[in-house]
Amino acid sequence: MRKLFATLALVLGSLSLASPAQDLFDQASFYVEFYYNGPATLNLKELTARYQSELDRTCAPQKDTCSYDQAVPIIQRMVGELNDNHTYYLSPEALRGTRESRQGNAPSRTLRIGVTHLPIPGSRDRLVVDVVEGGPADEAGLAYGDRIIAVNGRPLSELPDDNQAAQFLVQSVQTGRPVVLTILRGPQRQRLEITLTGREINLARFPSLKMRPDGVAVLKIPDFDAQGQVGRRVHELVREAQQKNARALILELRGNSGGLLNEMIYSAAAFLDEPFVALVDRYQTERTEFRIRDGRFIVTRNGQSENANLPSLARWRGPLVVLIDENTASGGEYLASAIQKARLAPLVGVATLGIGNTTTRPLNLINGGALSISYNRAFFADGSPYPAKATPDFVVENSLEQLANNGRDLPLEKALEALGIKANR
Repeated sequence: MRKLFATLALVLGSLSLASPAQDLFDQASFYVEFYYNGPATLNLKELTARYQSELDRTCAPQKDTCSYDQAVPIIQRMVGELNDNHTYYLSPEALRGTRESRQGNAPSRTLRIGVTHLPIPGSRDRLVVDVVEGGPADEAGLAYGDRIIAVNGRPLSELPDDNQAAQFLVQSVQTGRPVVLTILRGPQRQRLEITLTGREINLARFPSLKMRPDGVAVLKIPDFDAQGQVGRRVHELVREAQQKNARALILELRGNSGGLLNEMIYSAAAFLDEPFVALVDRYQTERTEFRIRDGRFIVTRNGQSENANLPSLARWRGPLVVLIDENTASGGEYLASAIQKARLAPLVGVATLGIGNTTTRPLNLINGGALSISYNRAFFADGSPYPAKATPDFVVENSLEQLANNGRDLPLEKALEALGIKANR
């Protein structure tokens, strides 16, 4: 008996509890091996085994105390090898931000004016490439393509480098006092001064409508994130364009990062008679169909249907062009591809990001983060697959150099040309 106890003690002493890092890695590895249904053709078991070896080396000095933080970069490199933009690690903070965006309420928590601006090669000036709807910049009239050349009267050209130029703008906003931006706008290089004041803003994005002087409406959909708000807003704006007698509509999907499939389908009903997406999992055991027919949103899961009324749907039937770029992703690609397949409008720009035939599912991790996984493949009503990329009918590079130096938005100009309208230059 004493010998038996000694043997058990030896065996038990050689065993140790898995570290937090190992537990986290095990969970992520299981998700990848069991659920992944994206385009990558790597052997998933070999992939996880290689990174298990890396984790073993990393955690060797700490053994069972190796922390979650040690596993995170290894998990990120592992899923990065899939080269799939629908499969990625979400930190707890990023997951919180995603959930806030889905609720339509993502507070900035710092003073913002609501713009994205990029450096201009050979200059310290900043180029505005995105404006948040309803933010101070939007309310003050700042627009895509505006070139910021001075802040509070100080030329950005006086600053030593691009980083300091960007920081000077941020710091000026953070004072909470009014900021005067001097900009150049359009091909005529109109010089304007715009005064705005930073505040905490909602970073969630919503559709917006701009009426051009030539009577063309530009409907921008930045993403489909905000649950219950995007699709409804798209129909309201299409109806507004109709009430304002818009002669044509440009659907701006450049930079659309995707979001919720039901919001994309709802939005698509403003352009398509019967939008449809079928999703099928890796094992062909789950099939979910989304469609809108006769004013009803119908969801069919493995043959069982649920439906809901969608009141006051609008339908655009006039001339239409869709703008896409390399940052149009996921739901933006679905919508562009469906419009193109129905031959309702040409696509203008460049090929999209390339994840338009899968959907992602965030799977919670024990450290409070999540692993987003390409979970389903997508199909049209006729059974053909959605393409990975939406390919333009008219290829036009989005030249930031032309935009910055000449005020010319070349894809927009081509969209107007496709509508038979001459752009002002």
